[in-house]
Amino acid sequence: MWSLSQLPETQLALALAIFIATFVYEDGATLLAATLSASGRLDPALGIGAAFLGIWVGDIGLYALGALFRSNAVRWPWLQRALKPEAFKKAEGWLAQNASLAIAMSRTIPGSRLPLYLAAGALGLPLRRFARITAICAAVWVLLIFGIWRWLPNLWPGTGMHFPLLLTAVLFAAPWLLGKRLRASVPAAKTSERTSNHDRLNACAL
Repeated sequence: MWSLSQLPETQLALALAIFIATFVYEDGATLLAATLSASGRLDPALGIGAAFLGIWVGDIGLYALGALFRSNAVRWPWLQRALKPEAFKKAEGWLAQNASLAIAMSRTIPGSRLPLYLAAGALGLPLRRFARITAICAAVWVLLIFGIWRWLPNLWPGTGMHFPLLLTAVLFAAPWLLGKRLRASVPAAKTSERTSNHDRLNACAL
């Protein structure tokens, strides 16, 4: 495992390392950039730019993989048989209506970005729209983390690192708990719907 002493010394090399690290773990890379900026080792503008570009390029890359899948699907007859046209059209319509909210929510819910961004490319969401939404979300996310570590301590200088650590824990844990709760609520809702339908059938039978 790397230590901070093993990181590159020059500003540009640090920024490049942050950019590359976003392809492995973008939240961790952004947090590293923010803490390096807070310690004075990395210029805030370079850190923000490297983290933002790394995240955004990665998002576009996932979209491109989905679009590549869409363009090559016609070459795989077995896939065309497996995909129901009506289900595909329904998914396209849902994404066209809910893309902004879904992409914004995926930025805060771990594990949701990969399938959603691949689906955005595969379902033909316009690239310009996808790029615009992901750029805004990535910028807000990066600035939020930098705000916690780079600028917030200046407003409350007596808190040391405890306040940024607490806010970062909340920022990372709250979406995970929300996603877990949402995933748990889906089976419960389906079970409730099936029970309600069963009760209605029994009432009709009586």
